Parts: sequence; structure tokens; C-alpha cells
Amino acid sequence: MIPPGFAGRVTLTIPEATVTRRAGRPGELAGLGPIDPGLARDLAAAAARNPRSTWCVTVTDRHGHAIGHGCARPAPATDRRHRAKPDQASVPGGPDPPGRARFSLTPTDQPGPPGGYGTWRFCTGIPGQRDLLIDIGPIPTESCDHRHQANGHDPGVTLRHLAQVRHATCTGPGCRRPSARCDFEHNTPYEAGGRTCLCNGNPKCRHDHRLKQDPRWNAEQLPTGEVRWTTPSGRQYVTEPTRYPI
Repeated sequence: MIPPGFAGRVTLTIPEATVTRRAGRPGELAGLGPIDPGLARDLAAAAARNPRSTWCVTVTDRHGHAIGHGCARPAPATDRRHRAKPDQASVPGGPDPPGRARFSLTPTDQPGPPGGYGTWRFCTGIPGQRDLLIDIGPIPTESCDHRHQANGHDPGVTLRHLAQVRHATCTGPGCRRPSARCDFEHNTPYEAGGRTCLCNGNPKCRHDHRLKQDPRWNAEQLPTGEVRWTTPSGRQYVTEPTRYPI
């Protein structure tokens, strides 16, 4: 049984159609793998009852690769729609228990970041909770406008987050270490003039970061976000961006 609002740090990925109950596609729990739709919804509902939960939306292409992303912020307090109202699903005597989460994701009339996918309104459906707004910006796949480039060696919070969204795990061949526990590694070293940008950086665990620096190995980040490794023997392995459940 899922507790009524838990505290913890876990990444739960659920297709929008599943969380809004329009489909029954599986979700994914970081570090564990696929989970059935019912459990995914229950976990999302429990997280919705904790006001400290963070909500993000990732847009994918037909292969499941991330091409857009945004994280939620509270809607303005002056917005009359900013709090969910009780309905048949949440009032006593209705078909669902009081306070049950009923998620919705709807477009707004705001344009959102340039080149992105607009601004969306996310509602948990829990009475008294403020609605959230999500500006979905682009994640470059071929060309990069360097909008999140950092001036120094270390990436900013947004740049690091987007790199972790594109690659949920280390980009080393066969490595499954979560990218949140990896270094932001420059494809062309910063000291050699490489940008601190999404087009020149990807997550690598400390082991693979050091391996890439070995002159016998070569790792090249391609414009698509893929990382092509060449071993000392000449064999090549390509690590593609994460395929999200769609």
C-alpha cells in the first residue's frame, strides 16, 4: 500500500497518457526499471500529496529521445484557476476517496521559450493545491544555440539538469550509473577551448571520465547527442541518448 504522501528522492517517469488515465503504458522507476501503470499512478498520487515534490515534463521524439523539457513552477496566486476545486471524484460520497489525485496537463495561451513547446498547466486535482506552470524549452538534437552555456568550467543548474535528462545514465559503454551521480564531462576539454554547453558535454561516471582521458581511448560526442567510443583495439561503441517510455 502506498503511504499518503512520502518524502524521498526518486525519479519516476510516467507517460502523460498514463498519469492522466487515457492509456495504460508502463512507467519507469530510476534504478529499478519498468513498473506497471497502476503502481506508477499510485506513486505519482502519493508524490502529489507532498508539497515538496518536483514535477517536470519531457517531450520525446518517436524513438523516445528527449527533445524538449521543462520543470514546474507555481501558477500566480492571482490566477483564479490556481487551486483545484472539489468535484465528484473528491467530495465525500463520490466514486473516489476524498483528495485523490486526478492529474491534468493542458496548454495555456503563453508562448513558452523560443523554439520550444509552449507553456502548459499541470494540475494534481487535489483540493487546495495550486496549479503549476511548465515552460517547455528545446533540447538540441542537431544544432545548438548555446542558450544554457556557462562562462566557466562548471555547468549551471539548468545545463547540468538538461544533460542528465538527455542521458539518464553515464554515457560510458554499458555503464548504468545514474547521471545525477556522474561528472559533467567536456567532449572537447575546457582548457582546450571547449564550451561548457549541452553540445559539448555529457554525464560520465568518474571511472569513465578518467577512461576517456586515457590517450589510448577516444570518445566523441556527435551532434545527435550520441557518444561514440573507440577502444585501443579499434572497436567502436555508440551510446545513444536515453529512450524514455512513450
